[in-house]
Amino acid sequence: MANDVADEFAIAPQRFIEMLLEQKDMKLKGGLYHLTQIKMAYNSNRIEGSQLSEDQTRYIYETKTVVGDALVNDVVEVTNHFRAFDFMISQIAAPLTIERIRRVTRFSPLNVPPFPRSVLFRV
Repeated sequence: MANDVADEFAIAPQRFIEMLLEQKDMKLKGGLYHLTQIKMAYNSNRIEGSQLSEDQTRYIYETKTVVGDALVNDVVEVTNHFRAFDFMISQIAAPLTIERIRRVTRFSPLNVPPFPRSVLFRV
């Protein structure tokens, strides 16, 4: 029974990638690409200690602005996450190489300017 439900909602990996790319190009709000960007960036950065709320993450993604108080590093990290995700899906068909891994890590938190954790955006 459980497999029947899973199979009913299954999507082929190639179609999943096509949908992400199509929705990215369309700048479709509320679709799979839009929600994946926000959810992945929020959860990944939260694990790393970000203090941004999911709503703040969404607002940064949708408007490229900050609402409320936010640490500069958190804003830079979440923005870099959006860019890294776009790069990864744009390169999805290419073989995984050391150079591609290096390019993705250029978006990583290690490349965030060294602002003290106490520096805030206040809006």
